[in-house]
Amino acid sequence: MPSGRNILIILSALAAVQAIQPSAPDPIAAPLRDLKWGQLNFLHTTDTHGWLAGHLQEPSYSADWGDYVSFAARMREIAEADGQDLLVIDTGDRVEGNGLYDSSEPKGLYISEILRQQHIDVMSSGNHELYKKNTSEAEFLTTVPNFQGHYLASNIDIFDPTTGDLVPLAQRFKKFTTENQGIRIVAFGFLFDFTMNYNNTVVQPVEETIKESWFQGAVHDQEVDLFLVVGHVPVRSKEYDDVFNAIRASHPDTPIQFFGGHYHIRDCARYDTKAYGLASGRFMETIGFMSIDGLSTKDNQLRPGLISPVFERRYIDNNLFSFHYHTGLDGSTFPTERGLNVSRLIQQSRSTLQLDEIYGCIPQTLWMSRSPYTAANSIYAWLQKQVLPEMLNDESRPGKPALAIVNTGAIRFDLFKGQFTRDSAYIVSPFTSGFRYLKDVPYDKATLILEVLNKQPKILTASRDSIVSLPWSLAPPEQAAHHNLENSRDVHHDWSMLDMSTNQSPMYGDASPRLEVVPGYTTTDDLGADGDDTAHSQINFYQVPNCIDALTVNNGTVIPETVDLVYVDFIEPYVALAAKYAGLNVDVPRESDVYMPSTTLTDLIVHWVKDHWSCAA
Repeated sequence: MPSGRNILIILSALAAVQAIQPSAPDPIAAPLRDLKWGQLNFLHTTDTHGWLAGHLQEPSYSADWGDYVSFAARMREIAEADGQDLLVIDTGDRVEGNGLYDSSEPKGLYISEILRQQHIDVMSSGNHELYKKNTSEAEFLTTVPNFQGHYLASNIDIFDPTTGDLVPLAQRFKKFTTENQGIRIVAFGFLFDFTMNYNNTVVQPVEETIKESWFQGAVHDQEVDLFLVVGHVPVRSKEYDDVFNAIRASHPDTPIQFFGGHYHIRDCARYDTKAYGLASGRFMETIGFMSIDGLSTKDNQLRPGLISPVFERRYIDNNLFSFHYHTGLDGSTFPTERGLNVSRLIQQSRSTLQLDEIYGCIPQTLWMSRSPYTAANSIYAWLQKQVLPEMLNDESRPGKPALAIVNTGAIRFDLFKGQFTRDSAYIVSPFTSGFRYLKDVPYDKATLILEVLNKQPKILTASRDSIVSLPWSLAPPEQAAHHNLENSRDVHHDWSMLDMSTNQSPMYGDASPRLEVVPGYTTTDDLGADGDDTAHSQINFYQVPNCIDALTVNNGTVIPETVDLVYVDFIEPYVALAAKYAGLNVDVPRESDVYMPSTTLTDLIVHWVKDHWSCAA
């Protein structure tokens, strides 16, 4: 397997590196750390959210799903040549967040065929697969059959659209033996305790699921070398703690490997010396690599000198420079025919969906979290000061001032300087939520509701009747992770939004020498600070509030006595609870109404861009 390669060879091979998607940038040569292989090895994706074309404006993440298909095949060849095993894992949220998924009718028309070209050994559902009836039914009728025997749903049921019966979304667990090492594995597939799913699905709380007879039977199996728990669950969570404790009750020493997701971060959590969990980022930025050495097998053979299993991890930047390095191949020897065909399919699908249609040109990059949210180059300041005040105006309420509240989690990605395309619109805000409003709310009550929403972790979650189940769930997922883990700004769980035009000083860690270090993920986790395969310079992170507001249709500086309180309909349950704390005596669901019918935040952004950001020379 590749190790210690000469840097001159790497640099000469870079000339052969070509991104498959025509508009994708070539990767930047950067110092890399080798992978540490073991008996059992894993590749992991999570929270891909439709980004199967890769990042078309960021060199570090420019590989597409076809390149990943080739990478997994080449990595499997390396494992098999050494008599090792490699398993490919995906832990959900494959939908919503990119034009390749969101712009087709029906949604996901092309993506299911692209996804199924990858051989995935174990996979699970995310929460985004369950928000809507058509999405969950597509998962049940298409994705589960496409990955029959590999898709696990330990705590999700669905009403069969044909029979009306409540049935498991997929099989609850599986037991299998790896082909080369003969490692006996019992695998589960969980979703966190999600409560906002459409009513055609049922998500059973994890603490109840582990009491079920089928689960107890599976964990009491004594002929197991490894428990594999995949799921759309943060690796540091009550749900995974419950699963860990349930397994440890009958298997005090059997190794356990968890794979998680949902928070969009790179993280590796240690449960004990024989149990670890890996989260592998988001949006096809990261291919997680995990290896375990020192496992028993069906023949009870341990590798010499290993008493306890050894867990290793790497977070691989999703680009061809990394893929070539880790496989020891180049632009001519790396691609597989299947991978090339998948890349062509992605290109054809993007063309059919007209994702490169240009709506305007962005004059400067607008960041989610790399700048203070009030700064001129913050995407939130842009929304607050320009987009919302100028575009949010219901014709049925002419001249009526409105206070608009938008949760920061409604924005999913940065806007990079350059072309704003049809794809960009889905990337920055893919959600279909519209707006609702309450008429004639006293201005002081409306602003107090905003204040309560922004203090939600301390106030809203303290209510026993609150339906809010997770703190900071109105803000972007990365920030939710940051607050849940109570990390300081100096302990990075990888805040991204990278400006690849900035090069920093070369060299650091055990990475390859004499290559420039670019800004990127600098992850610290329970296995140390050397997990990223690419050595990056650190990126600062700035906290954003749960919600931002904008006062619209207010000619002059006089504060209005009353306003229409306008909000994204997704946050209505939070607004209802906040209204109670603010002393507003109103039944929010009953007394609210639709504001600007059939209009979404994405629509407002697109219309503003077309009006203000022309591409004239």
